Amino acid sequence: MTQTEAYKLSGYNVANDNVAAANASRLLKTAKIAERISSLRKPMAVDATVTLSWLIQQAKEVLASAKADASHAASIAAIKELGILSGERIEQSIRTNRNITVDEYSDEDLTAYLASNGSAGAIAEASRAKGSDPVH
Repeated sequence: MTQTEAYKLSGYNVANDNVAAANASRLLKTAKIAERISSLRKPMAVDATVTLSWLIQQAKEVLASAKADASHAASIAAIKELGILSGERIEQSIRTNRNITVDEYSDEDLTAYLASNGSAGAIAEASRAKGSDPVH
């Protein structure tokens, strides 16, 4: 909820949202109001604390429920998550990018690469870009 919405919900009559926003901003600078907002936020901050032990407990509960339902995919996902949270399983991906030009490769190399990683349309497009047509 925005401060403008809160101001209007508090029962103040205002001509428009700009007036409500200005008045709400002014009120927020009042020490008594700022202290009250802070005191209301503290319990929410405590409740929102996520710890490693809480995450592990949640994953264990999901695993138990998934096993009870014979949901193998959910069980495996929960086991993987427990492994990651416990530090026993590390997920990583390595991505490398290379800028190359089509001219660096022969038609045969491009055709073989695209056949294993691309599509027939990509093969034809790459060949046209190079000025040949290996399909015909």
